[in-house]
Amino acid sequence: MPVRVNGFEIPEEAIKREAERMSRDVAERFPWLDPTAQKLQAEDMAKDRFIEHRLLFEEAQSAIQNLNTEEVEKEFEKVAKRYGGKSGFLKEFKLEEKQLSGVKREIEEDIKFRRYVDSLNQNLDTPSESETQAFYEENRKRFESPNQYKAAHIVFHTDKGQDADEAKRKAEETLALLQNGESFEELADKVSDCPGKGGDLGWFPDGHMVEEFEDVVFKLGKGEISGVFQTPFGFHIARLDDHKPGELKPFETVKEMIEEELSKKRRDQHFKDVVEELKAKALIER
Repeated sequence: MPVRVNGFEIPEEAIKREAERMSRDVAERFPWLDPTAQKLQAEDMAKDRFIEHRLLFEEAQSAIQNLNTEEVEKEFEKVAKRYGGKSGFLKEFKLEEKQLSGVKREIEEDIKFRRYVDSLNQNLDTPSESETQAFYEENRKRFESPNQYKAAHIVFHTDKGQDADEAKRKAEETLALLQNGESFEELADKVSDCPGKGGDLGWFPDGHMVEEFEDVVFKLGKGEISGVFQTPFGFHIARLDDHKPGELKPFETVKEMIEEELSKKRRDQHFKDVVEELKAKALIER
């Protein structure tokens, strides 16, 4: 069934092309749908896009009545310049002089459409200081830099089929040597399956290591050595060398970013509200 908006028919071929263009995005957004359902979803979204565009286009032509003819002429000259002027434009599109009035009418309609859509973003209140501050307080975690940790480890791998009992035995023997005062760095280079740099892992933030590693290391005191523990990679012994707590970015440094985010949300919601109002008044067949 063709899609009609207030009697204007949207070509099925145009909808199919738009649906094909959107197919990859639909597949990424709706991976749980089978290919047939994804195709139908893309077609439905393409129809919505054409309907919204048509409604906004019609409203623009009605809302903006008086357009300066000089503005239309300047826009046409700008377009024609790409083809070497008016004669080049006519030749490129196989048009006659008398058909230019239709071209300029389309240009006028396009200007009205763009001006109307732009106007939807104007005269919207900017977020107040209290709104911005409230957003900051409600989303403090977004503005915190993560905790940073510096650690070293000794590991005996099991993730590539190595014998788990043997790896655990080696780790426990190494821990006993550490408890007897032997050097962590020397043992890391001598017996670890990741030798070099004395087992130093450098600085890393929360969430960088696997959960099983962080659950142990983050509870250690500075300079403290853990017992033997297991991760998906094998059996480890770790030492926490340093820790820097995360910091909350001051409100003033993120205020502008918050204002822009809130403004965008406001613009998006206003645009959605306008489209819904137009839909409610329109005759849509789909």
